[in-house]
Amino acid sequence: MLFIDIKFTLKDLEYPFSASVRRGEVHTFDVGEASLADKLFWVLCGLDPIYSDKIDGEGLCFNASSWNNILALGDRSMFIRGSVRRNIYKALRIRANKESARQRTEEVIKLYGLEKLSKFKISLLDDEELINVAQARAHYRKIGLVVFKKLSLNAEIDLAKFRDSYIIVIT
Repeated sequence: MLFIDIKFTLKDLEYPFSASVRRGEVHTFDVGEASLADKLFWVLCGLDPIYSDKIDGEGLCFNASSWNNILALGDRSMFIRGSVRRNIYKALRIRANKESARQRTEEVIKLYGLEKLSKFKISLLDDEELINVAQARAHYRKIGLVVFKKLSLNAEIDLAKFRDSYIIVIT
């Protein structure tokens, strides 16, 4: 069970969010405002440098390390500059040596059907393609938490494949 009881300040207003989320079930935070959704997204992904409270979930690791098991979908800022191939390689390089990462990158590109997009810059991709690249980057990870910011996206995603994970959707 994932227990969320967070409180943060944005534009001098305090926003509390609390929930109990079971594995495989989708919990939705309906926030509406883009800046509030961004802040909540960054807090739930463990990437907000100002936020210091904890989110308790069995088996979750928010550290920026090889053990990180949070999959953040729906935010362009989660990608590094460069091509699709470079993004996938850099994500896989954290967990493997150079040669293995190169080999795995090619396997993942073929598996997710990204051959035609592999040389494109991330900034040129549409929402659906970005979600596909984000999932490809996380292919070799055991995902513990999926945070999907749907606020400005036109893309749909099949969350059923993450039935062993906690799933949070921000709308």
